Amino acid sequence: DTCTRGCSFCAVKTSRKPPPLDQDEPQKVADAIAEWGFDYVVLTSVDRDDLDDQGSGHFRKVVQALKGKRDGEILVEALTPDFRGDLDLVEIVA
Repeated sequence: DTCTRGCSFCAVKTSRKPPPLDQDEPQKVADAIAEWGFDYVVLTSVDRDDLDDQGSGHFRKVVQALKGKRDGEILVEALTPDFRGDLDLVEIVA
């Protein structure tokens, strides 16, 4: 919930050194979505320029955890950060 950028149009809290990623988050998100019975989810994310992969690997883990629930029948729309235009990082999520 902490972004590494301070865009003037956004109200998300920012920090140059945000807390580490919650390694349990992918499973927590997937469990919650499955429990709530959703069949469609839109994922968004803050920018994490402080990480080598800018959070793309973590984002991928969340998508994979969701796809592992309910026989893969949960549709996931991924609104990723811009990854500073690095298409290799987009490919990690794709």
